[in-house]
Amino acid sequence: MSKPLRYGVVGNPISHSMSPQLHRQFAKQLGIDIVYSKYCPSKKGFTRVLNDFFQSSGKGLNVTAPFKLDALDYADLITDRAKDSNSVNTLVYTPEGILGDSTDGMGFLRDLYHKQKNHHIDFAHKRAVLLGAGGVARCIAQALLLDGFEVYLINRTQSKAEQLAKDLSHLGKITLYDNAIAVDLIVNSVSFNADKFLQQVTFAADAIAYDLNYGDKAGQFLQAAKEYTSHQFDGLGMLIEQGAESFGLWTGQYPDTSTIKL
Repeated sequence: MSKPLRYGVVGNPISHSMSPQLHRQFAKQLGIDIVYSKYCPSKKGFTRVLNDFFQSSGKGLNVTAPFKLDALDYADLITDRAKDSNSVNTLVYTPEGILGDSTDGMGFLRDLYHKQKNHHIDFAHKRAVLLGAGGVARCIAQALLLDGFEVYLINRTQSKAEQLAKDLSHLGKITLYDNAIAVDLIVNSVSFNADKFLQQVTFAADAIAYDLNYGDKAGQFLQAAKEYTSHQFDGLGMLIEQGAESFGLWTGQYPDTSTIKL
């Protein structure tokens, strides 16, 4: 009898993570025997915990806050999208070394297009405004640019937004937002009080509001966005899709996300 494949998620705090139930559903659907555990190292203990995991036949890890930069340093090989995102949320054991990838941007795009299809939404101009310029915002900006969107940034610290625009300018049009521009999509990556930015934005007809947070954390922004946008979505679908992308990197098999319940 072959041993189950070992996977896990590493973060601090980690008790709230829904990744274990997500990946167990993927594995069950595809008939793959896995063990999926949570790891909560200190900042200092991160490398030791990962070394232990991979040296004792661990196959792959999801990485969440505050370790996405540490994981970038830890990986032996880095994909282009992880390089552009300056972030690693998925580590994969390979014979050549530990591969670091970022599935957040792809997970976001996949979910966005499911929503677009299911609600018959048309992004007429492919213009998006992104609230925030932190780590996850960078992943989203990178994915939107690769998909042909013009990306406009609003951030409390303007210099941080300018740096992000500069870092990703090789991928497409990314610049600070000017309210003469009507956008089809507003994406919130700020954890609180993002609703105050809504009145600064000019929206095209049938615009979408998407909050990368989910549950209670997304409530205030999405409620306020009803006044300005036709559709409002939280980030739970992105969580599922980025997890499916990780699972595919580990196993070579991609689950059907439409049946997943969290």
